[in-house]
Amino acid sequence: MNEEIKLFLQKIRSNPDHIFIGLQFLFGTAIMRTAYGFDDIRQNESLIHNAEELILELSEAVIPGRYLVDYFPILRYVPSWFPGAGFKNKFRDMAHLNAKMRFPPFEEAKRDMEDGRKGNYPSMAHGLIDRLPEESDPDRKDLEEVARNVCAVAYVAGTETTVSSATALVYVLANYPEMQTKAQEEIDKVIASDRLPVVSDREELPYVHAIVKEVSRWYSVVPLGVAHANTEDDEYDGYFIPKGTFILQNNWAIMHDPDIFDRPFEFLPERYFKDGKIDPSVPDPDIAAFGHGRRICPGRHFSNDALFLMAASLLATYSIAAPKDKEGNVAPMKLETRNPFVT
Repeated sequence: MNEEIKLFLQKIRSNPDHIFIGLQFLFGTAIMRTAYGFDDIRQNESLIHNAEELILELSEAVIPGRYLVDYFPILRYVPSWFPGAGFKNKFRDMAHLNAKMRFPPFEEAKRDMEDGRKGNYPSMAHGLIDRLPEESDPDRKDLEEVARNVCAVAYVAGTETTVSSATALVYVLANYPEMQTKAQEEIDKVIASDRLPVVSDREELPYVHAIVKEVSRWYSVVPLGVAHANTEDDEYDGYFIPKGTFILQNNWAIMHDPDIFDRPFEFLPERYFKDGKIDPSVPDPDIAAFGHGRRICPGRHFSNDALFLMAASLLATYSIAAPKDKEGNVAPMKLETRNPFVT
């Protein structure tokens, strides 16, 4: 991801107002490269465009009452030209976009493998394709479909959440200049001026590490987590939970529970410190941020490393300040919801 970081820093140098657009492409290209191994930045950006368009369409579609069919289910059975059935054309276009996002990049990765071209980086697609059985195997079709979907969902699941955390981090840096200065002083003591921070510097940069931890606690990206279902009847705290019940974990409440985190509504990286190091006795926000059990987010390590690299590199290179209005006064910054799933 170091190449993407350098490109991101170069882009915002010439156009600092586009830092949030830059974050989208920083993490988007990194995840696309991880998923498919493509080296061409423009190719990755094209894939990102398709994925972003699909995410926006899906975000709109899940809004309750968005389409008339939500109120009149019988509209499912009428032709698309019928008044009130325009949703059918919309969903058909979404299905086409979904196929466009899933099939072409995976098929190209397969061709690269067949032609002996794996690119300069390992990728999920190449690893999964390597493990597929022969074409004659009866399970080949199903396993290939799983591999294709895993690669496609990497962007949808990984980029939205990571970009939201990164956006919150930039917001925090701009609104807490004294904290930013403290982090930069730590970086200046550890990192030579001729290089950018790397992941292995994390232990030597505990304050920067603590800022990243606190962002994931203070700003819950997926406030209600992802729905799970119990596989058998259960009981919790006197409540009977029938088998198959949809269960949502309230991540936001966990992260802001005063019994777990002192002064939970304040942004305090220092809460993780003891004797100048990360205090292992303080609950790690990852306990809730990335889910639990078998369904825990498989990209959690990537996300943590990527956020640390972005934060440390940004602080090592620039100072972040809130924008000003025409009169020269600091303009208030707002954290806005990206879509119904992610804050």
